[in-house]
Amino acid sequence: MYNVIVCGNDYSIMKTILKQIGNLKNSMPDANIEVVFNRSAVKALLKGDEFMPKIKEIIDSGVKINACKNTLKEMKLSEDDVDKGSGIGIVTAAVEEIVRKQAEGYFYLQL
Repeated sequence: MYNVIVCGNDYSIMKTILKQIGNLKNSMPDANIEVVFNRSAVKALLKGDEFMPKIKEIIDSGVKINACKNTLKEMKLSEDDVDKGSGIGIVTAAVEEIVRKQAEGYFYLQL
């Protein structure tokens, strides 16, 4: 089984990012996939965002999705702005999460 840590950081290409995550999960259904969104991409994880239905579908397929707390703080948003009811987690720092996962043997994929 493969372990993959994915970073998405550009809201302007969110449709493509979500498509690629879905493609990865569909082609490797047994893979353990974790995604962390930072920079402008974290906006997709906010309550009411247009991408939340697709994100919820991806979460329901078994992909773990997290928002970067540092990015939220930088954007003057709180954890309460994130649609955590859909299963989205919060990590302290996207860069830290990526480094930790790579140290655990995860493959890194930047989208």
